[in-house]
Amino acid sequence: MFGMTNVPFGVWIDESGTIVRPAEVGFAPRPEPVAGSGAPRPAAANVDPRSAELIKTITSTTGDRTRYMTAVRDWVANGGRSSYVLAPDEVVRRSRPQPPEAALAAAEFELGQHLHRAGHPLDAVPHFKRAHELDPENWSYPRQALSLVDPEVGQNYGYDVLDEVARIGPTTFYPPLEM
Repeated sequence: MFGMTNVPFGVWIDESGTIVRPAEVGFAPRPEPVAGSGAPRPAAANVDPRSAELIKTITSTTGDRTRYMTAVRDWVANGGRSSYVLAPDEVVRRSRPQPPEAALAAAEFELGQHLHRAGHPLDAVPHFKRAHELDPENWSYPRQALSLVDPEVGQNYGYDVLDEVARIGPTTFYPPLEM
């Protein structure tokens, strides 16, 4: 409903129920691990070179990860007077369009979820694929579907998330934050 297509996305809704910022990438900063502290290394450091390069590419649009947190804190402190609160027409302009295909994709995805939960994972596959075909920029669909792949059955999708990011474009994965 809100046009979220990935994680972490956030939507700002004020006390009156008005959306004052549409769905957008909402990264929070991560502290760097202290050398020798035993803290885990970032996940990107523990993957194969192909995955590491793609992670670098898709996160290149995120910029300064403190921006979102700074904006949220300003909104909390200043409410509707925050410079980060958008006018209604700007919220609409920045919102992701919801064409009929998005509704069909959501229905296909829910049907796939139902079939998977009911113990019919192979019957769910065509519905997950169709959801992603109908709404290719919604990264929740392939991510969820691929997480449900049964290793005993094998790869039913013919692609992985990294393949799809490369095919569709990294800026659809984490659109640049307009702040």
